[in-house]
Amino acid sequence: MALAMVATIGATLDAAPAEGETSPRYQRLWDDLGPRHKAWARQTSECESGRDKNIHGGGGTYHGAFQYMKTTWRNAPKSPGGDAHRYSWRTQAVVSVYLKKQDGARTHWPNCG
Repeated sequence: MALAMVATIGATLDAAPAEGETSPRYQRLWDDLGPRHKAWARQTSECESGRDKNIHGGGGTYHGAFQYMKTTWRNAPKSPGGDAHRYSWRTQAVVSVYLKKQDGARTHWPNCG
């Protein structure tokens, strides 16, 4: 019985985060960002979506707090793939900051970035 409990606990610790939760990897990436990048992420997502990680805009074309097209999200640096709205705000913010570092804010967020 004790062995079964240990196996169950180990599986729980190694499991992927539930939808909408921030994984340890993205939490570390967020923690490593400077205050300027964190402020940019908060301001940009507030402008784009009211910081709603689940929102769909543009008739369903844009997804998540930073209003990503699916192809942009999937190809962005540090993106976990899939669809942006399935991930936590913090995961979306990390991907957005790295995309901004790569391409510049005005490329992807011309009005809010």
